[in-house]
Amino acid sequence: MKLDQILKYFSNERFSFLPRKKIDWDKTFLKCNTPIVYYSSNFIDFRIECFSGNKIKCDDFSFGVQLDGKTICLLPLLFFENGDENGLSYLNRSIYPPIFLDNVSSKIQKEILNLLIEKLQSLLKKINLTDVEFVDQLYPSDNLSIWHKIVYKRAKTCNILRESFVKLSFGYSKIKSNYRKSYKSLISKGNKLFQAFKLEKNHKSVWEEFKNLHFKSAGRKTRSDKSWEILFSYLNAKKYDFYFCRDNNGVMIGGSLIMKSAFEAFYSIAAYDRDLFHLPIGHFLQDFIIKDLIKTNIHWYRLGRYYSINDFDKPTEKEIQIGHFKSGFSTHLIANFRFKEFK
Repeated sequence: MKLDQILKYFSNERFSFLPRKKIDWDKTFLKCNTPIVYYSSNFIDFRIECFSGNKIKCDDFSFGVQLDGKTICLLPLLFFENGDENGLSYLNRSIYPPIFLDNVSSKIQKEILNLLIEKLQSLLKKINLTDVEFVDQLYPSDNLSIWHKIVYKRAKTCNILRESFVKLSFGYSKIKSNYRKSYKSLISKGNKLFQAFKLEKNHKSVWEEFKNLHFKSAGRKTRSDKSWEILFSYLNAKKYDFYFCRDNNGVMIGGSLIMKSAFEAFYSIAAYDRDLFHLPIGHFLQDFIIKDLIKTNIHWYRLGRYYSINDFDKPTEKEIQIGHFKSGFSTHLIANFRFKEFK
């Protein structure tokens, strides 16, 4: 599949669709109404390496939409090949909604979204991909989006999943009052046993400690060395933050990488010493992270999905346990809508 040809097919007399590399993606991203971490160019590059590093051929199909020569809309998208299986999606084999500049009218958004859905459906049929999902509701909101209203009219099924968030503007006292009751004593216990830190300088040795801890915790190598280098470069560029804790002997026993944008912080990668799971390392560190994030102007802290045994995609017991742990810190639980089987 050649992206330039596809985007030429998507374009019309009014709107031009252009590849990510041919527009100023970062400049537009910073001016969007909801600059979610997933849409940042550094996250896209990291995702591509996650595929490529695991020997899965992956091409960047992300694009922007221009009106009168100005980029007003962004959509991250990947095309990957894994043996006989091809996929056009982004995260979790789903197509995510575009994000727009702050000042783009509802009328223009509707025009672009209707055009985009029509062209995507046509393309998916042409390449024989019929099980792709379209996702909506990626952050707390009082209203259903324009994307939602367009997609649900075309979809035969809609599944609902849940995601946990912390509203950082609440302040620490109110946020802590929402913690799961059992967590408060565990955090107090952690304060006596551990020391927490935020990495402030380019300490490669600390990052290597975390990398080794992650390997030990996972029991295998889950991503390429290059992907770790990419993460460390963004950490040094202050686009991400790294928090970790040590025991009284100075040994790193837990760590977490937090990806950031002006809109949200994202609890993205974490590892804890599996031999010490009976101790409240994660509870202690998570509380430390929240205290630090409150000092910023970031709106939301995305903790991640809250799984249920009844979810349509059958989560593992480990996923359910992790989601349950993270939800104990949340102030908001939102619904993600997953649309399938298009008419």
